[in-house]
Amino acid sequence: MEVNLIITDYFMPGMTGYDLLKKVKESKSLRDIPVVIMSSENEPSRINRCLEDGAEEFFLKPVQLSDVKKLRSHLVKGIRSDHHIIENQPNIMEKTQSAVELEFQSL
Repeated sequence: MEVNLIITDYFMPGMTGYDLLKKVKESKSLRDIPVVIMSSENEPSRINRCLEDGAEEFFLKPVQLSDVKKLRSHLVKGIRSDHHIIENQPNIMEKTQSAVELEFQSL
């Protein structure tokens, strides 16, 4: 299974999202995977540290549809590297975005 994006909460049992970010970025096989961290706490120093150390995005919860739309560019990076997906599912990003928008509308 290929991973194109890692989304994690900042607070988890046993480690923080920052700890996970550091492990991903230190790994030769994982370092190119975009990492998105989210938290319900608006702590500027924590947010800045995560972004400075390689997080692609830091979302505050509750996550908004506009935040989810920002993920599109990070997903496209991974999908572009997988020609099989592009050839067999050329509209995958549009389908994914539509599904996410429908899910947010139902909330």
